[in-house]
Amino acid sequence: MSLTPLDFAVLAAYLVLALGAGIWASRRAGGSGEQYFLAGRSLPGWLVGISIVATTFAADTPLAISGMVASKGIAANWFWWASGIAHVGVFLFWSRLWRRAEVVTDAEFVELRYGPGPGAQLRTAKAVFFAVLYNGIVLGWVLRAMQKIAQPFVHWEDWLPAGLWSAWESVAPVTSLGGAGDLLTVVSLVALAAAYSTLGGLRGVVMTDLLQFTLAIVGSFALAFYALAHVGGLAGLPSRLAVELGPERAAEVLTLVPTGGLTWMPISAFGVYLLVRWWAHPLGDGGGYIAQRLSAARDPAAARQAAGVFVVLHYVVRPWPWILVGLAGLLAFPPGDETRVFAEGAIVATDREAAYPLLAGLLLPPGVLGLLLASLAAAFMSTVDTHLNWGVSYLAHDIWRGRIRPACGPREEVLVARVGSVLFALLAVLAATRIDSVEAAWKFVAAMGSGLGLPVLLRWVWWRVNAQAEIAGALASLSVATALAFWAPPDMPWEWGLGLAVAAGAVAALSAIFLFDPPKPEVLDRFYARVRPPGFWGPVAERAGSGEGAAVAQFAGAWALGALALMAAILAPGWLLLGSPFKGAFAVLVSAGAALACRVVVKRIDEVS
Repeated sequence: MSLTPLDFAVLAAYLVLALGAGIWASRRAGGSGEQYFLAGRSLPGWLVGISIVATTFAADTPLAISGMVASKGIAANWFWWASGIAHVGVFLFWSRLWRRAEVVTDAEFVELRYGPGPGAQLRTAKAVFFAVLYNGIVLGWVLRAMQKIAQPFVHWEDWLPAGLWSAWESVAPVTSLGGAGDLLTVVSLVALAAAYSTLGGLRGVVMTDLLQFTLAIVGSFALAFYALAHVGGLAGLPSRLAVELGPERAAEVLTLVPTGGLTWMPISAFGVYLLVRWWAHPLGDGGGYIAQRLSAARDPAAARQAAGVFVVLHYVVRPWPWILVGLAGLLAFPPGDETRVFAEGAIVATDREAAYPLLAGLLLPPGVLGLLLASLAAAFMSTVDTHLNWGVSYLAHDIWRGRIRPACGPREEVLVARVGSVLFALLAVLAATRIDSVEAAWKFVAAMGSGLGLPVLLRWVWWRVNAQAEIAGALASLSVATALAFWAPPDMPWEWGLGLAVAAGAVAALSAIFLFDPPKPEVLDRFYARVRPPGFWGPVAERAGSGEGAAVAQFAGAWALGALALMAAILAPGWLLLGSPFKGAFAVLVSAGAALACRVVVKRIDEVS
């Protein structure tokens, strides 16, 4: 598959604009760490929300989701749809609290919440964990996915002078990323993303995210349109799948809510997703790069608006083009028949994630193909630039300024961040060589940090939670996840492993809460006065002269209503698109009603907080 001059022109235009945004933002980014990492806390909510969505749309995302749909079924998306329950909480409550905290990183937040001593130690540990281990794995799988996308289209051996190509080929190592050409593609794109994110800081990243998200959405819907047209259109898609796959297999693929259980997902596994997965996450309160973005909003109201834009676009709008491409891929590359339609079916037979870029190359006309590849490059770079900026914020703000050189000036902090961006880019390339499956990497990271989920949520609503609870929960789940990665039986469901990691983390965290003292009163008083959190703050609220627990029941009710509204909104497009109009209409009504009721309750909560 070859690119035309028009495709190259579209790609080149995007790359020039991305680098130009970094250069434009560079003058303001170098003034201080707050300018570099948070754009001076001046961004409008809608732009922050789109930036978060652009970051979560990485190059790996459409491949992984379309691949899961083809190999398992639509219901496989509950692996991440369930996280929407947590993000409803971020939208309704945590977004405003993150902005009120006025921290640069979520690692800095733990020292504000727990104070010096254990809090400072946890701040350093979290900075290292997220900056190196967590960030390295995430960037690694993103790079791995980009290699799969670029492989059918990028042919450096034909584009570069023979001597230059031979020189590169002789020194380039052979890794799981592929040959010398694959490695050069990934390194080139990472270098460009590192260049503009290093120059412009968060402001440059956010401005490019707006362009990247626009391209990504247009490219996703364009491929879905052409893929569906190739296999006969959307009308009658379920019946054609039944003929191709057999009625039972087609029914499994098209199931949205596995209430009766599936051969690959027993009802107990679905229960883990719906009841455990959403809160058993180290960033379940919107920490990490989401907290960084929310902290960059101009005020708490803008932070909530940002979280709302993110939730709707991320869960309701964006996944359905990818799901439809995954379904179309089952007809374009039928399982068990590697020779029908396209010879490339032989590749898809062993790697269903490869169907996404192959369908693009085989079906899209010139210009449109360039647009899609530009959108995937944009998605890739929007994730790389965010993780570079987020990762070095831990290095520069929490480790260098927080521990090594507390007296360093703002320009020195920015210099450390810029040097750190280059180091993190190299780490990402190294991590990518160790990852074979995007879905497997997703699941290992999810289990690894699951023990942080409970204490991370409890710290907002219960004064008794201490730093030791987070440390104990993290160590317990990391130990269990690592042990299972090496010694678990091959046929052991991943959901069981997650349950073991969550249970170990929860027991360790709750034990630490009662075995160790709570933070000092002056630390809790300072945190409560600044953040004004809901929940059980007993003596802290009493010292502050405010009532405690008045909004707790409303808080839980609003969250439940918001979660119901989101889950119904996620399912409605699927039922409407795939031939269940009555179910789809009912889901729309449920979503609208729950959203209106949630809004009423949240207004009452806001009046007292």
